[in-house]
Amino acid sequence: MDELIYGVWKGRAYDNRRTIDGKAPEGLPLSEFLAFNSGNPVAGFAGPQGFLMFDNRVTLADVLLSYYKRVRELACGRCTPCRAGGVMIVEALEAACEGRGSEVDWERIRDIALQMKETSLCGIGLTTPEPILGALEHFPELLVNAPVMPATQRDFISVATAPCIEACPAKVNVPRYIDYIRDGHPELATGVLLRHYPLVGSCGRVCVRPCETACARNHVDRPVAIKDLKRYAADYCGQTIEALFRNERVEPTPVSKRVAVIGAGPAGINCAYHLLRRGHMVDIYEEHAGAGGMARLGIPAYRLPNSLLETETTAIERMGGQYFFNSRFGRDFTLDSLFRRGYNAVFLGVGCALGQYLNLPGEDKSADGYLKGLDFLVDVEGHQSRGEPIELDGDVVVVGCGNVAMDCCRTARRLMKGGRVTVSYRRTRASAPADPEEIKAAMEEDIGFEFLTAPVEVIVEDGRVTGIRLVRMAEGEPDASGRRSVRPVEGSEFVVPCRYVIAAIGQKLDTSIFCEADGIRLTKRGTIEVDESLRTSREGVFAGGDASSGPTSLIWGMAQGQNAAMAIHEYLMTDAPGFNPRLRFADLIRKADLLGKCVPDRPVVFRPRREIGMLSAAERVGNWEEVEHGLTESDAREEAKRCLRCYRLFGVKTLFPIPGKSAMDEL
Repeated sequence: MDELIYGVWKGRAYDNRRTIDGKAPEGLPLSEFLAFNSGNPVAGFAGPQGFLMFDNRVTLADVLLSYYKRVRELACGRCTPCRAGGVMIVEALEAACEGRGSEVDWERIRDIALQMKETSLCGIGLTTPEPILGALEHFPELLVNAPVMPATQRDFISVATAPCIEACPAKVNVPRYIDYIRDGHPELATGVLLRHYPLVGSCGRVCVRPCETACARNHVDRPVAIKDLKRYAADYCGQTIEALFRNERVEPTPVSKRVAVIGAGPAGINCAYHLLRRGHMVDIYEEHAGAGGMARLGIPAYRLPNSLLETETTAIERMGGQYFFNSRFGRDFTLDSLFRRGYNAVFLGVGCALGQYLNLPGEDKSADGYLKGLDFLVDVEGHQSRGEPIELDGDVVVVGCGNVAMDCCRTARRLMKGGRVTVSYRRTRASAPADPEEIKAAMEEDIGFEFLTAPVEVIVEDGRVTGIRLVRMAEGEPDASGRRSVRPVEGSEFVVPCRYVIAAIGQKLDTSIFCEADGIRLTKRGTIEVDESLRTSREGVFAGGDASSGPTSLIWGMAQGQNAAMAIHEYLMTDAPGFNPRLRFADLIRKADLLGKCVPDRPVVFRPRREIGMLSAAERVGNWEEVEHGLTESDAREEAKRCLRCYRLFGVKTLFPIPGKSAMDEL
């Protein structure tokens, strides 16, 4: 079938069973539903908006039964309507599927569903009654007289999600781990997070919080402090993350394969982590002397202590993986040599390790004091790890306003014995890509900002930086993306005297590591070309993280490592990258706008957001102590109570088994 047969969507019925001029919900991309799994026809869909039926080989009662079995499983037990209602609806639908629909008191089932909708405490109970209510309102005969269908290989897959989950690149079940914290079980909350990545405490410190931007609580007061709760879970789980992996080694089996991971950054570590969980043998090759990639080398200790990161990266060894440090791809080994060593697949997580100069006309890149942002941070980390003192002896100007720029300016501030640090950014503060909290923290540390300014010239005298010439910028009209253009203001140039100019305008992949024999195609942007399964142009080679997407954040890198591991596992087992149902669900939810904004439709009690403790601005300067202290136990539990638990449940029924389903269930 290639069109809607019948359904109910947002209260409106569509019945095309006796017409050739089929109708469907306006603006709803039905093709996205039908294309859920290529070669596996979609028979029906159920969700908070209602249901859609595409194939008569599956009954409405069957689709709804699968959906409400999941509702029954998800009921948290905090309110009776959802806990008991789900059970009773399932019992009624089971009777219908067995041909006993006429024996069911459907009016009572309708009343139960209405009570769920009107009195439940969370999104599961509030929104899942819609399909059964729509069916009873518009197609009751299909439940009363549901035909008994023969047993087939039909399959059903569902996802319970929320705006915060969909915004998270790793699709972490945020409300679930918040529930555990609220109930006083940070160790169980950590367990939820460990399904996705081992760097729980690290991510709880440096995550860029896309989940909080999407939090439905934004429509009430302020978002839930999701990142801080994640850190609390890791810090208070009763033992270190390292200790949790003492008995986690998965012994290889006859079907286990060997995988080489190149790069021990967030993407590589998480790829290895998920492959090890599936019983494969994994070696990680890293050009530096320790694991962590740019999380270790580029994130300053006042945000992420290396000692914490080290305890989390050792999870790989405790699970049976091996690190080979000081091994550089392109110098010490190639793809060909790895395959000759017996590896069955390779993951490229080489990152974007090359900083960029400003590339202004006539600039002297060799001038003392002219630095690239990433190189500056790596150099500082190297001095600190060797116990060597380092300081800056003059004013500093950092160009750029991303997270690397914030790390640069705040690091420079700690290295100065006097002088001033200034940040120049060509757009406004609101347009800056850096975490707003990082900009705020930098300002508290007496770092100056020159917004709407752009560099014109790095001034050099006798081989030494002495200043930077900037020009004021003016905003123009928004472009197609909605972002305002900027243009120089004539006659507005001015000079900022300084001894250091740090260019923090981005990083790129070092393409010199590849040779022609590697067979790796690059994009026009200079990143590794990959398909939706993160396969490269070389058979058996996958890539993810910064190397394939350009500079990203720690959570984005870990998410790509997780997705690559799923694809590599399917490749190793079937010789073809597998279907990733969770990513397909995310795609469907986004393209069909199934979540919307999740604005609460009833009054919500105001609860003030709990703030984390931190060093004062005066205490921060001149030392590398961790600035943020995290939430206390009492504050964490109170903050967890602010979660609205705005779950939405979506389910798809297909005619044949859905590949990759077991991997999705693990998450």
